[in-house]
Amino acid sequence: MRQTRLRPMVEGGILSGIAILFALISAYLPLIGPFVNLMWPVPIILLGVRHGYKWSIMATVVSGVMIAMLMHPLHSLSVVVGFGLIGIVLGYAFRMNFSAVKTMLWGTAASLVSKAALLTISALVLGVNPLTMQTDVMNNAVAQAIEVYRDFGMAEQELAKMSESMKSMIELMKIILPAGFIMASVLDTWLNFLIAKTVLRKLGHNVPNFPAFKEWSLPYHIVYLFALALVMIYWGNSREISLLTQVGMNLQVITSTLILVQGLALFNYFADKYNLSKMIKGLILFLILTNGFFAQILIVAGAIDMVMDYRRLRGPQSKE
Repeated sequence: MRQTRLRPMVEGGILSGIAILFALISAYLPLIGPFVNLMWPVPIILLGVRHGYKWSIMATVVSGVMIAMLMHPLHSLSVVVGFGLIGIVLGYAFRMNFSAVKTMLWGTAASLVSKAALLTISALVLGVNPLTMQTDVMNNAVAQAIEVYRDFGMAEQELAKMSESMKSMIELMKIILPAGFIMASVLDTWLNFLIAKTVLRKLGHNVPNFPAFKEWSLPYHIVYLFALALVMIYWGNSREISLLTQVGMNLQVITSTLILVQGLALFNYFADKYNLSKMIKGLILFLILTNGFFAQILIVAGAIDMVMDYRRLRGPQSKE
């Protein structure tokens, strides 16, 4: 009985130490720091899988206290609030043998809650809006870029056009920030999912995996949501309802990204079917991801595949 209690304590101490080390690396090594910061939940995930969510919560709290003592309370707050919940939730999902899709959904929701909490705490404690600070940084970057081009002798008329274009892009980024937060939450959850899955399998745990990418098939309702987004943008612009336009633009960004993923899965299906070499496949992917026209073609193909189910991956009852 004593040995049973001792084991999670020992592993909890080791994994908490790794989490603290990750925080130190993320703060003092600028090149690899941001990547290590995204990996911070992994030790918490491992502890939750092996010994339950209570131990992962305890390790998160202990790590936060130690980071606050070794570094700064605000840094501890940003790490624990920003990534602690992701580690606890993913650890619980892995331990309960949730499917890969369900695990990703739970992790993404936890990441969104964490980001919202971090923004709220920053506004309340520091009295500043991080989003406004980010916008100010981008505006300053635009001003500096314009000055550089002016020193190179570019005509003022061209500089005015460039400045207007950059400022329009910044305004667009401000509008679609909610969509950006959602996609960022998916990406950091995906990264922790992959790393934790690899480590857990080496430790002998059975972790559910996604099907092969060429077999991915997203719900066809996404196409209807995409169409709804276009209608919302049109109505919002024509009737000057800015909130409707902003919601539509965010919905369009999310749905078009999902349709693009479906298109990429369809491309992988055909690449495998016709035995395309890695070089040709890589060249085509490069053209798709760097050329807006080819990306639009792939989005259209993905939308058609969602509705028509060309690869016959959905069951006969899927549309009922």
